[in-house]
Amino acid sequence: MWCVVMFDLPVQTKIQRREASKFRKPLQDNGFSMIQFSVYGKYSPTYNGNIPTEKIIKDGLPADGEVRILHLTDAQWAKVVRFISKKKQPVEEKYEQLVLF
Repeated sequence: MWCVVMFDLPVQTKIQRREASKFRKPLQDNGFSMIQFSVYGKYSPTYNGNIPTEKIIKDGLPADGEVRILHLTDAQWAKVVRFISKKKQPVEEKYEQLVLF
């Protein structure tokens, strides 16, 4: 499963920019990578692995911020079409799950 977090945060004042950075930091600390500006994604072997992330996101959302969370299967992620400068790009490889004992 892929967990994709898309957000719009106010960044007009210094305080708002600081709050936006504070919102992104826990995403990065929890294994999310930036896909595009204000769009972060993370691979998890199961849907349940993404549920605790929703609480972290909700608790860290600044005032006037908006967030959407998508849960996609590998098959859905594989159908994503990506363009850079009008040139179609290949879909990113699935991240390898690192298991530590």
